[in-house]
Amino acid sequence: MKRNFWLVLLAALLFMISACSAQDENHEDYHSASDENTGTESNPSDESESEEEASTSTPDSADGGFDVESYLNEHYAMENLHYVAEAWEDAEVDKTNYTVNILPDTKEFGQEIDAIFKNGSPNVDDERTIEMFAMAEKIMDDMPTIDETIHIDSVNWVSYDGSNSVMLIQDYENSNVQEGNQDSVLTQYSSEQIEYARVWLQLGPNQDIDGLYVNYIPAGTPINPIDETSASYPEDVIQLSGSRLVDGSVTYSGNGDGTINIYNVPLRWDGQYPAGEKFYTDIIDNTALVYIDPGSDEKVAELIKLLQVSE
Repeated sequence: MKRNFWLVLLAALLFMISACSAQDENHEDYHSASDENTGTESNPSDESESEEEASTSTPDSADGGFDVESYLNEHYAMENLHYVAEAWEDAEVDKTNYTVNILPDTKEFGQEIDAIFKNGSPNVDDERTIEMFAMAEKIMDDMPTIDETIHIDSVNWVSYDGSNSVMLIQDYENSNVQEGNQDSVLTQYSSEQIEYARVWLQLGPNQDIDGLYVNYIPAGTPINPIDETSASYPEDVIQLSGSRLVDGSVTYSGNGDGTINIYNVPLRWDGQYPAGEKFYTDIIDNTALVYIDPGSDEKVAELIKLLQVSE
């Protein structure tokens, strides 16, 4: 009887041990499955975070389009400078047009660049402006290949306070910006009239003039007609002058990109002649490349009213 009692007790203990072991296994299986599920659920979250990080580095604008300004500042960075891109629509072009402006980060740096532009040929004399012109050309060439829906109309230098600007490059062949955006005070005048007035406004020795005279000089004309040793102009040039000798003159050729070549010649030749051909070839070889500022439209219009163009 006692033997049977111990056998029953032993069987009960074995049953309890077996039940507890099964419960532990089930508990471990539960945690294992839970861990697997947690891992599975975390993957989409990680992917979402990764996608969010990727989207923040993609230069998209608020409306989902290509963010030209952000792209330029990220990929075409220059020291002490930043870009501002202005978009505008042209019904004749099935693309978004952009005017890209290069601006200084500080007023002091802007004043340095302004002074360089006003004093002559920046793309020859100054490394910083050399870089700006090279970058402007690169932007003009690269951006349409990066996104075919955009068109860079022009790249410009703009001073810190916005009072001065210099066009570094423009897509003249495909541009309607002058027709679309030009101030109404100048819309009634031709591009040639505007050019003459702007050149005189920036370079004319005397601004208080009674008349602004325009004389066309064709290529092959002697620089000094009264000297038989004179070399000739290698290109068509324009000579601007006032009505009086004291008003001075500006003799130049235009490059069609906002720049002109200045010939250092007087309105009237005084001196000892013959001077020799080298004297005149030095004038040709030492023309100055100058970038013409648009200036005040009102002042330009006033000078246009004084134009007297020779035929």
